[in-house]
Amino acid sequence: MSRQLCFISHATQGGKRVSFREGRLGRKMIKEAAEYTSSIHFDNEIYRETILINAVHLKMLSKLGYLSKEDLKKSLEILKELLTNPISLDDPFLEDIHIVIEEYLSRKVPAAGLNLALGKSRNDAVSTAIRMHVKNKIVELVDEGTKLAEALLRKGSEEVFTVFPVYTHMQVAAPATFGFIMTSYASRLLSALESLTQAYISADHCPLGAVAACGSSIKLDREWMASQLGFSYVLENSLEASSTRDFLIDVLSSLIKLTLPISDLSEELVIYSSKEYGLVDFPEEFSSTSSIMPHKKNPVVAEIGRTKLAEISSEFLRIIMILQRKMSGYVLDLQQVTPSVWRAINHALNTLRIFIELIPRIKVNHERAYELCGPPAGITELANILTTKYGIPYRTAHKICGEISLLIINNKLSDNELEQILKKTGININLTTKEVLSILEPRLVVNSYKTLGSANPYEVSRMVSQIQEQIEELKSWVDARRESLTNIENEIFENY
Repeated sequence: MSRQLCFISHATQGGKRVSFREGRLGRKMIKEAAEYTSSIHFDNEIYRETILINAVHLKMLSKLGYLSKEDLKKSLEILKELLTNPISLDDPFLEDIHIVIEEYLSRKVPAAGLNLALGKSRNDAVSTAIRMHVKNKIVELVDEGTKLAEALLRKGSEEVFTVFPVYTHMQVAAPATFGFIMTSYASRLLSALESLTQAYISADHCPLGAVAACGSSIKLDREWMASQLGFSYVLENSLEASSTRDFLIDVLSSLIKLTLPISDLSEELVIYSSKEYGLVDFPEEFSSTSSIMPHKKNPVVAEIGRTKLAEISSEFLRIIMILQRKMSGYVLDLQQVTPSVWRAINHALNTLRIFIELIPRIKVNHERAYELCGPPAGITELANILTTKYGIPYRTAHKICGEISLLIINNKLSDNELEQILKKTGININLTTKEVLSILEPRLVVNSYKTLGSANPYEVSRMVSQIQEQIEELKSWVDARRESLTNIENEIFENY
């Protein structure tokens, strides 16, 4: 990087270095204190947004007559150049990105740089920058999330007729299909993505113009600045705007909701790919082996996928603990919140991207899945038939089917045993072993489901189509927001 872009920590006015500390603080911070309190090492995340905010603020000052058109033009050219040739952020004495840009601009265009803090505080500027960056990240998350949902739906469509057990209490509960299970995860993911679009609305309120805490006597047009930066709303109350991060609760809650189904899916893939279950073949491209046991194929990607909910939740807890018990105005505690936000978002994004590649490569062991769905797995349907066809009260039918299940498990089911069970219960119907086993055939059980949202393959196919329609709406949402956010830069630097 050019040394010309690595500047000293003081602006120059009339040949003399001017520091914003000098008026009140006579001594320079010691290096350890500067490093301890500096946000420079994680301000890269909001570098672009901070430059755009400064550009809009300078345009505002020019509109109000505090900055000449000529100085505005020079300043915007410099700021635009900094987008493609970033400033070095390796000096801990430069507390944050805001001071970095201010002091750099002060050297290049003193009239702009030395007045950059007129009507603008780091408090409202950083809050605005974080919201801008979060909005971009939410669009990215929804985009990747729709891709994963589509991967799940494609797998669901491929395996819509593949008989596969559903578990409750870690025990086989009933025959279903693998497509049904994949579709359930797509549906849960879709719900989380819709929550993210609501979190976007929470973030879409502009704090700029709130200044340090109480607003300013400089008559800033906050609506105009918000529009320039791509915001739909102004966060009006200046104290709230400059010193809160409450909207992050919505963002992190949505991230937890997003990674929860991925964590559950990961757990299933780890278990189902074990030799004991043998239900799926975990792809080698996402596996590792043991450094000492050469026979191992470990589903490591799914194991890491299982951890992401915990990692994001821990960042969420860290944020809540930092945000609580502070007075209403800005405190530097808030600075320590943002690294957790970026880490949580990146955990989610990386997980979405790897699972988009993983899902299509999963293979189902059809024979093993069918075997586990065999009798007595579907015996609830036999109880239903005893009630609906023969008029036996369901609780009585339940007891009969419990005894039949035990006979099947112990390999003792016979016509004679069936007759004894029915006679003991006082039921006079002719039911043979052949009829029972026919009713419990897994495919027939799955096809017998008639309720909305059931595992019946035709109902699953309907749900796939419906979810795909909702995904298309989300994709349109992404396209609209992305176009709007992408155009901000051009609007700021071309229209002045």
